[in-house]
Amino acid sequence: MYKILVATDGSVQSRTTIDEAARIAAPLKAEVTVLAVVEGPESMTYASSIPTDVMSRVRQDQEKYYAKAVEEAKAKLAEKGIQARALVLRGDPVDLICGTAEKENADLIVVGRRRLGKLEGMFLGSVSNKVMLNAKTSVMVVKQ
Repeated sequence: MYKILVATDGSVQSRTTIDEAARIAAPLKAEVTVLAVVEGPESMTYASSIPTDVMSRVRQDQEKYYAKAVEEAKAKLAEKGIQARALVLRGDPVDLICGTAEKENADLIVVGRRRLGKLEGMFLGSVSNKVMLNAKTSVMVVKQ
């Protein structure tokens, strides 16, 4: 069975990514995993200056936000007759997207691309670009 891993950040723009994954999954009757990644504090350069209790609340809020995002994506796929499972992981987005795809033997990774400016892209990097470079399977990048 064809397997698709679709990454979402819950943003309005990422709905396009879910729609594209659905467009591919439906005729193939593919298995779909919707993944959201909560970045760890190591990626937040300012985190060391934030009190521990505040960071704890931020992490809890992030977990709730992403849990809701993957459930909404799963429901949207279900409306189109596609069964999906929802997954929220914590850590580096690139490592977890590529690692989950490999672990689940995904045939395709679907990720969105935000329109970062050249300067932002240079300093912040691009998850979609890094996934394309590191994935061991095909990657579809959806312009949002």
